[in-house]
Amino acid sequence: MRANQGPDTGSSNYPPPVYAVAEDRRSVPPAGVFWWLGSTILLGAMLGAAWWLLAPTGRVFGDPGDPQQWVLRDLTLAGLEVVVGLAVGAVVAVRLRLPGVVARILAAVGGSTVGSLLALGVGEGLAYVFGPHGPEGVPGSLFMLHSYGALALWPATASVVILVAALIGLARRRE
Repeated sequence: MRANQGPDTGSSNYPPPVYAVAEDRRSVPPAGVFWWLGSTILLGAMLGAAWWLLAPTGRVFGDPGDPQQWVLRDLTLAGLEVVVGLAVGAVVAVRLRLPGVVARILAAVGGSTVGSLLALGVGEGLAYVFGPHGPEGVPGSLFMLHSYGALALWPATASVVILVAALIGLARRRE
């Protein structure tokens, strides 16, 4: 302090940041919600491309005219959706104790629903543009999903994983 300068009695820096009131830790920034939505939707586009490549009667192998392979095509998408649902649910379950858990869960499950629909659109769209095209006059031979219940597997699996993790965490806290 200089000799001609008086004491700083009305400082606007009080209390120092060390003693400041803590921020609200229950909310999650909007960027986090958008990240969960965007990442699950992008994952849906990648899942649709993988379904088109890996499914029988898809791009790599199989005969589109063989009706026995149509079930395998639907089961391929169902299996991929279960695997992705387990992964998304596990990533959210690890973060259950962090702030903004409700918004994170809603964004992950909502994004999984939209991502599942996008996987269907991308897979069928790639087959429409690049093939394979089924034989003319054989209904169901086009690369498409016949059992639409498979679309619910990704968000349902993620929800069940999150629910089980939350219940296990609740049971451990009560012990």
